[in-house]
Amino acid sequence: MTIPTDGILVVLDRHLKAPQPALKKGRLLAAALGCPLVVTVNSDSSAMRRAVGLDQKRRQAAEQQIRNAWERRIQDLLAGTEASVHITTHKDQDEDLRQTVIAAKPRLVVVHTSEEGTLRRHLFTPRDWLLIRRAPCPVLCVQDRPWSEPPVFTAAIEPEEEDENGLDATVLAAAREWSAPLQASLNAVHVLEHPDETLLLVAGEALPEYAASAESIRKSHRDALDRFAERHGLPLERTEMLEGPIAGTLADYCENNGSDVLVVGTVRRNKVERLLLGATAESLLVHARNDVLVIKPEGFEADWQ
Repeated sequence: MTIPTDGILVVLDRHLKAPQPALKKGRLLAAALGCPLVVTVNSDSSAMRRAVGLDQKRRQAAEQQIRNAWERRIQDLLAGTEASVHITTHKDQDEDLRQTVIAAKPRLVVVHTSEEGTLRRHLFTPRDWLLIRRAPCPVLCVQDRPWSEPPVFTAAIEPEEEDENGLDATVLAAAREWSAPLQASLNAVHVLEHPDETLLLVAGEALPEYAASAESIRKSHRDALDRFAERHGLPLERTEMLEGPIAGTLADYCENNGSDVLVVGTVRRNKVERLLLGATAESLLVHARNDVLVIKPEGFEADWQ
């Protein structure tokens, strides 16, 4: 089966009766942008394989029944929306996802954020982290709750370097690209993260110097944010500077201000950088209660090409 390319690829949860929030939001985006919608799920069941044993005919019959159930479920969820449905039965879920992404060449992948805690995420890489690290395109990691009408998008930027081709410009451009067709409102925030207080106390004599310069640092960051907004035609009242740990501060801001989608960039350009855990985009998936749209920079070295 040929998969349409340059569309919205929705990766379904593997539980048949799951509510599938990724599909609901993927449908909205595909309709708003007028692009193909591709729905994929891996229907392989280890429990079924154990139940039927080595009987090949029973296994094939069971696989067909599971496929039929998924086809009915997906059509119910689509509710008449045109889509290309791609159902696979691959034991290796990560390899199956890789092959699907390569074949689809999507503009965007939409996936439901898993609810594993931080420790389990470090031990077993979930699909959202896998896609952020390896897929060549933007990844929208969605939560269960629906978007507002119209949605609210927030772009997280670090405007310290005035690079018109830098990641911040890419993030804002992507936020506009995906929010405009939904007639969503858009604002931008910048988080100033101060040094850890414990480290400052250890430093001892450095504490007074930092305290004295904190206000000038704050002003410098605010000025950089204002210049960024002016260069990119973003009203200053649509910008805000925050202070605190980046992931937690962004998550709290979105929760308190009704933001539906937080747009962030990832700086993981090569394999060495992708080995480092705790990057903002991945940490946000643990902290955030809203959706997170992860944008890849120019030159991102995707494993899945």
